[in-house]
Amino acid sequence: MGGYIPDEIIEEIRVRSDIVEVISERILLKKSGANYKGICPFHTEKTPSFSVSPSKQIFHCFGCNTGGNVYTFIMKIENIPFVDAVKYLAKRYGINIPQHEEKGINSNNRNTLFEVNELVADFFHKQLHDSPGGKVAMKYLKGRAINEKTISLFRIGYALPSGDGIQQFLNKKGIPHGIQNLAGLIKNRDSGGYVDRFRDRVIFPISDTEGRVVGFGGRVLNDEDSRPKYLNSPETPVYKKGDILYGLHITKDSIREKRDIFLVEGYFDLITTYQEGIKNIIATSGTALTENHVKVLRRYADTVTLVFDGDEAGKKASERGGIILSKGGMKVKVMPLLSEKDPDSFIKEVKSEGFLNIAKDSKPFMEYIIDRVVAESNIKTVSGKTDCIKRVLPFLSAINSSVEKSLYISLIAGRVGVYEKAVVNELNKELNTTSYKFSAINPEPGPMVKSGIDSRNRAEKILVQLMLLDDKNINKIKKYISADDFNDRDMAKVTSVLFTLSDGGDKITVAEVMDLLSEDKLKDTVSELAFEDIEYQDVDKNILDCIKYIKRSRIDVKDIIHRLKKAVLEGDRKEFKELQLKISKSREKEYNNESKNIPD
Repeated sequence: MGGYIPDEIIEEIRVRSDIVEVISERILLKKSGANYKGICPFHTEKTPSFSVSPSKQIFHCFGCNTGGNVYTFIMKIENIPFVDAVKYLAKRYGINIPQHEEKGINSNNRNTLFEVNELVADFFHKQLHDSPGGKVAMKYLKGRAINEKTISLFRIGYALPSGDGIQQFLNKKGIPHGIQNLAGLIKNRDSGGYVDRFRDRVIFPISDTEGRVVGFGGRVLNDEDSRPKYLNSPETPVYKKGDILYGLHITKDSIREKRDIFLVEGYFDLITTYQEGIKNIIATSGTALTENHVKVLRRYADTVTLVFDGDEAGKKASERGGIILSKGGMKVKVMPLLSEKDPDSFIKEVKSEGFLNIAKDSKPFMEYIIDRVVAESNIKTVSGKTDCIKRVLPFLSAINSSVEKSLYISLIAGRVGVYEKAVVNELNKELNTTSYKFSAINPEPGPMVKSGIDSRNRAEKILVQLMLLDDKNINKIKKYISADDFNDRDMAKVTSVLFTLSDGGDKITVAEVMDLLSEDKLKDTVSELAFEDIEYQDVDKNILDCIKYIKRSRIDVKDIIHRLKKAVLEGDRKEFKELQLKISKSREKEYNNESKNIPD
């Protein structure tokens, strides 16, 4: 099961890992009875439906039906394979994985790329201090008021102008060109061979939330340079631009503490603002916001304040970002900047105190949009009113809350001078492609309830749930029934794992069961069953009732199919009819026993 890592080490790491502690580092959890609750990081919601059980060491979301143990959570939240999740938790809890066991892991491309990127980040940083070009780059950074402490914290570096500096460095380390190219550090030269991707630029290492270097950004030293001002690494197996936010590995603790984020665009916007003491900040680094970015942000904060450039391009970026964030269920505000300012120059002028004072005047995103659109429209004319409403509709449609949407409909209707009903009608036209109407209510999904599950499958589910709630029930059930007797294949697979674990004679935990389930849907099912708040008054009676029902309703399908085929081939109509009657009676018997034999 563990691949490169022995099962006993995987078990030790899981037992040592506290799931509440691990999940609390990423989302805000609040005590709720014996469990903890929070906003699910895997789907958009406003009412917490994500539960964590410290006693069972599992989690389950009753909104999106995702569940599992601590390994499952790390795999899903970091989008990494099982082995990487094991390594992450081993490092987190100081558990050593023997080197010979890690050999297979280190040969994995992802981990090789992390290691190469780390080497190159150190190389760039060293060149900033040691090379002639680095001295010019250092002067440029000092001119932008970036101090040595900040340079060191963000590991800012310098790429040599030669075109083969990275290659020479990595060749000496025994890193082949194929890996260098896969990491996006070099590219094919038109005349043949390779050339360094980054040349004569200030370099900003880009890291994931765990601080692993995944890529790089580079800026020219002279604005008159004919090359693009900024250059980022291409996407690689470890660098997905739609998932990574610059600086988050440094600022996430401050963000989690304040539950509020200042979102800027550029590297210098973030670095300068952070240096001035504003720590709860991240940057898009020139990449458009994506739904995955929002999922990452929701792990740490509830509110995002957009601090983009005050020019037209910055306003457009605020519009796009605001829509994505609003659809993702986050509260969005926009901080006003003068048209000629960017956050980098703005913070230098007003310092942290002035920045925070102006931040207090940040407007909710929809108010910002309405103010801006109304100011830019001629609402004294019919066409101006119409155009104004049309420009606001895409932003209204991004709001999840019906109450909030209604309030902003009233606001824009009043500002423009039209009836609210007219705005609602236009909004419904806008939303028509999604077959959603504003007047409709979209309740958030709640816990799964019993519906459409036939009696036999429900009996099987009850048996599995009883085994998960108390492992002493496993042997009680195992005496009378086998996993092959289960009609529901998912319940059969879980039962097989439970029966196998019971042979060891040790205490069985739900988290341990999940380690042996390879399918995500099975882990989701197990976590759901384990979290259901059900108390069985007479467990032994429930067990026997369910077993009796399953056995009574069981038909030897293979035997009947074989006999039916034989009856058809031999033209035995009497046998054929008798078999049909047997099937019919069995179904009727199952139906009649549905209410009286299965405990609800």
